Amino acid sequence: MSSVELVTTGSELLSGRTVNTHAQTLAEKLRPFGLKLVRDTTVSDDLTAIAEAVRGALSRVDLVFVSGGLGGTSDDITREALAQIVGGQLVLYPEALASLEQRYAKMGRPVTDVARRQVLILERSEGLLNPVGIAPGMMIQVPSALVGGTSRSREREQELPPTNPKTLFVLPGPPREFVGVLETGVLPRLGKLGLPVCQALENLWECTGLGETEIAERLEKIGLPTPEIEVGYCAAMGQIEVRLAAAPEHAALLAEKTAAVRAALGAAIYAETRIGLEEAVGRLLATQKKTVAVAESCTGGLIGHRLTTVAGSSAYFLGGVICYSNESKVRDLAVPRELIERHGAVSEEVARAMAEGVRARFGSDCGVAVTGIAGPDGGTAAKPVGTVWIAVADAAGTAARLRCFPTTREHVKLWSSQQALDLLRRRLQGGAPDTPRAPGLPGW
Repeated sequence: MSSVELVTTGSELLSGRTVNTHAQTLAEKLRPFGLKLVRDTTVSDDLTAIAEAVRGALSRVDLVFVSGGLGGTSDDITREALAQIVGGQLVLYPEALASLEQRYAKMGRPVTDVARRQVLILERSEGLLNPVGIAPGMMIQVPSALVGGTSRSREREQELPPTNPKTLFVLPGPPREFVGVLETGVLPRLGKLGLPVCQALENLWECTGLGETEIAERLEKIGLPTPEIEVGYCAAMGQIEVRLAAAPEHAALLAEKTAAVRAALGAAIYAETRIGLEEAVGRLLATQKKTVAVAESCTGGLIGHRLTTVAGSSAYFLGGVICYSNESKVRDLAVPRELIERHGAVSEEVARAMAEGVRARFGSDCGVAVTGIAGPDGGTAAKPVGTVWIAVADAAGTAARLRCFPTTREHVKLWSSQQALDLLRRRLQGGAPDTPRAPGLPGW
């Protein structure tokens, strides 16, 4: 695979005010082309810093992406920094200027000199129109002889011996515009660059219910990684993405190891494509033509929110009850008051009653319930902060699991929602309910 580097500009990215998502987006978009992002450098809005970062990237790889600093304000200086490397003047990009004028005319705003700065490009570049914003991107061919040195005049460059040029793609910083120019201006041009492309074969699995080290241990037992097969892990809260990649000539070995991974990870795999657990559960519900309702105490509606972020969820999500108080559990879900008095609101008995109660109230095929202690207060020696009971009721009965998440309030809610969706997934797939764990054991 050909290596690619990204240089992201913007002082706000180094101040903690803004999260930089460009590396993730770029890596995902380039992977199908056999291009691998190997370095992501973030620099402040400083001419010298930007020029040095871009020059360094060009010295290492043949394809470099630069993002940010293409607006019209005083800190938008990426174009000027690039001019230090390749030379040339900044000129108005006619097509982008026409789009700018049309946009401003519709808003009844005059086109000022500051506004026109947004559509400047280097005269030696190819402009890339911005389909969702104003500032265009650029494609710049940089002679290898210029890499690592200072800018030269056009006459001096013409005296240099011919070499294969490096390619710079320059994109706007706002994420929506970055993606827009990447998809419409960059990706269609990649195949014409003549880069050595090796289209890697890839399989991935989204997993939950196992920790990253547990998964790694299982994969090592089946002989992964190998010199021919790369193994990658990406951990998020409550889920792990596992990826195998190999060159086409190792397709047979990849197929063999793919089958072994499926067997080794088993029910922990919830999808073999990059989707969230809520979407995987939604697909199961839609395929099986089943419905679900939720009863949420400590999660405060998070499970319902996650289920309804999936398009088409109205076909299977009937509704929910946020029963934060004991009175609500009794009144809205018909949980027997004596159960709460005898066992406490955070108990297996109450969780089961909540799941059965919400299923009966909405007439759904499945009822999901969560009750727990999110903290930071309210815990006891017997039920510490982070103790959560989860239950799922369906026509086959009611399954419950106990988890303890000794972490922050926000994370207790997130972990609980993930575990509830996972228990529902396993029930829909016909899996047997797992044995409840005692408080204090890991949240998996």
